[in-house]
Amino acid sequence: MWKAKELLGAYMTIEKLINWITPLILGALVGLYEILHGLYYTLYGTPDQQRDYPLEIVLGLPIMIGCLGAHWLIRRLAHSNTRTIWLIESILVGLVIYGLYWS
Repeated sequence: MWKAKELLGAYMTIEKLINWITPLILGALVGLYEILHGLYYTLYGTPDQQRDYPLEIVLGLPIMIGCLGAHWLIRRLAHSNTRTIWLIESILVGLVIYGLYWS
């Protein structure tokens, strides 16, 4: 049978994980992927890829910096309340996806 202390320890680990992995942090990871993808093809791609993929690096930087900055600002405004952070960030990410879908 599970002991209360073990369940509380598992809950605290999940809570910390949910506190760190938020929609805007996932957006920052997408920006990081874009930067690394562009860097890889800039270094090891064909001449056409070496010409085209630096743009991916340049476009990945504002995505990553913007997501991290917005996450930091929301975390400060929400006083590190995980539920509020997730709610605000989910709405923002949903609006951005909706705007990109219809543009």
